[in-house]
Amino acid sequence: MDILARHSGMTASHLLGTDHLGRDVLSRIMAGGWRTTCVILAVGLTGFTVGTFLGTAAAVLGTWRETLILRSCEFFIMVPTLVVALTAAAIFGLSPLSAALALGLAGVGPHALLAHTLSKRVLGQPFILAAQSLGVSSFGMISRHLLPNTLPLMFAYVGNQAGLAVVAYASLAFIGLGADPSQPDWGAMVFEYRVFIFDHPMLMIWPGTAIAITVSALNWAFDD
Repeated sequence: MDILARHSGMTASHLLGTDHLGRDVLSRIMAGGWRTTCVILAVGLTGFTVGTFLGTAAAVLGTWRETLILRSCEFFIMVPTLVVALTAAAIFGLSPLSAALALGLAGVGPHALLAHTLSKRVLGQPFILAAQSLGVSSFGMISRHLLPNTLPLMFAYVGNQAGLAVVAYASLAFIGLGADPSQPDWGAMVFEYRVFIFDHPMLMIWPGTAIAITVSALNWAFDD
């Protein structure tokens, strides 16, 4: 902090200017970007790993076990993300960990249902039926035939959901969930700088622009 340099505007020393406490806005956006990246990776890993496992297991097991797993996954869809976030914050405190856990659990249901649909489609293919007729073990069928045909689409789905996760994390940080007040987060920066929307609007525009660019880049990368 450098109170004497507060609201300095864009200069050679501070490319995006400084805030009301003299902190460099670009440095804060970069730090917030790193925290956002860590959260998004954690969210994607949680949703992908747990969702793929549950969806594939439901398709392979079938019968009442399939119904039980799918109903459990639908529970994650019905529970609002905010409720999960509040619960995670109560257990783990206000940190990116609680936000990542909340968003990851919220993504388990859709990931599992997609994995189940893809797995059922692949299990009905002739080469799967031939493998079963030849006595291929369940583990061999899943590892060599089923997963190689479902994982690429699951990876693409995770990538397409990454942009939504960025917005969701920024929203949680904006309302104070998943944000450490001592550390910069894009959503928390928008909330903190909202009081300067008329006097120094660029303070809100810069983190908002960072969110928009990140979401657009992720959607463009994975759509292609």
